[in-house]
Amino acid sequence: MKFTMFAGTLFAACALTAAESGGDTVSAKFGNTVSGAAQAKAPQLVYFEGNGKSGGLLCMGHSLTKHAPAPALGWYSDCGMAASRKENDYVHLLWEKLKKDNSDIPLCIAKGAFFERNFVDADKILPRYKQARDFKPKWIVISLVDNVSREMAAKHDFIKYYAKLVKYLNPDGAAKMIITTGWYPTSKLNDKLKEFAEKNGITIVDICAIAQKEGMTAKGKFAHHGVASHPSDAGMAALADAYYKALTQR
Repeated sequence: MKFTMFAGTLFAACALTAAESGGDTVSAKFGNTVSGAAQAKAPQLVYFEGNGKSGGLLCMGHSLTKHAPAPALGWYSDCGMAASRKENDYVHLLWEKLKKDNSDIPLCIAKGAFFERNFVDADKILPRYKQARDFKPKWIVISLVDNVSREMAAKHDFIKYYAKLVKYLNPDGAAKMIITTGWYPTSKLNDKLKEFAEKNGITIVDICAIAQKEGMTAKGKFAHHGVASHPSDAGMAALADAYYKALTQR
């Protein structure tokens, strides 16, 4: 597969925009104080919707993909964080787009913060995503990195473990798969993901470029800064559009 990079209508890679200080994870560094630690402890990591449990869309990600209610943060839904309702997060928008072309297909959602926070133990924790692998998806979207510890990423070869995740979810390479950069700009990790994509012939969507466009975050819609730094409905729609384009390219 030819390496391709999508970023909605914006193709330029994001530059690092904040000082090298504050916060353990990538997202915290850029003002997202919604910790991925709580998600990482969730006993259930894989969820299904629709008819059937195989051959549909698999979305693996962090809070942009699915975040349980967190009343202390002013977040009361159980979907992609900052979407006004479940139907407006990128997962369900993308699912609807694919269903128009492929009849009624099932959806599998895998919470990825557990992997982000524990990537060095990939060999031990990947079996917890066995249901997602056994789903034998036709399409896969992997959107991770924002909850990765910057210290751990620097100390260890994060991409080596990320490659294990990619192989685990798509062992025979039969699924049409795309990966993404982080939502929050971080030159080192985003650049490494782009290098990995190019080396392995995987399409990557540059979502940090989308995040920088006006109106793409939920700023002003939530009192909690971390929640508000997530995609607005417009941002979710832009993500879904970019993913659909990448997944259906010839």
